[in-house]
Amino acid sequence: MKGHGVIRNNSDVSWEKWGKLDPYYGVLADAKFRRANLTLDAKAEFFETGQAHMERVLALAQAHCGEMGSRRSALDFGCGVGRLIIPLAQAFERVTGVDVSQSMLNVARQNCQERGIYNVDFVSSDDELTHVTSKFDLIHSCLVLQHVPRRRGEKIISRLVERLGDQGILAIQFPFARTGSLTHAALHSLRRNFAPLVILANIMLRRRWDEPFMQMNIYDLNRILSLFSRHGIKHVFSEVIETADFSSVLILAQKPGREA
Repeated sequence: MKGHGVIRNNSDVSWEKWGKLDPYYGVLADAKFRRANLTLDAKAEFFETGQAHMERVLALAQAHCGEMGSRRSALDFGCGVGRLIIPLAQAFERVTGVDVSQSMLNVARQNCQERGIYNVDFVSSDDELTHVTSKFDLIHSCLVLQHVPRRRGEKIISRLVERLGDQGILAIQFPFARTGSLTHAALHSLRRNFAPLVILANIMLRRRWDEPFMQMNIYDLNRILSLFSRHGIKHVFSEVIETADFSSVLILAQKPGREA
């Protein structure tokens, strides 16, 4: 993936730093998941959230798209440390985890091995998904696209759709509106576009001075729906998720079968 030099924050570089410094917190930004605080109970809770999330996604897929004709293959884009890979591996014959951070992939691979899970392949990501050559029954991405600049994210979504098999389902979550203060949004934009400010903010917030910046990008829902339409996808289910700072949407989009 392309960088932006030393002035503007590069989301790929930041994500690799999270993978090295604080991988679980990078996935779920809660203080109990920081490396310094990560007890066995907290780690168990971390993976329980992944199990609950995937159970809900699969239930929604069945309710709104019907029973999956096949559960041979699934892909998790931005798999991080494997929070969602593990439940996917229990539900599908073969799973592919994709991430731009090699450090995250290493931790995910270790987490699978510790649990005796061996039906997972791990693949490095780029904007064209060059190393993802198969078709999938389910493609999933949650709490990932917001960390990718919108134009690049739209390209990635298009590539993910292209890798859906017939009647395959794409399940993605991303923010589409800010609900927090305008001041907070402006400060976020300044830090995203001028990397030295991140160091100053970290010092003021009493964090590690070199803690990477975590981008939070907003997507245009109309553009995503238009993207689906261009790929021939008409069957779309959406659910709005409200948090303190953002309105996000979970979308299930099903590719039509050959008969369509």
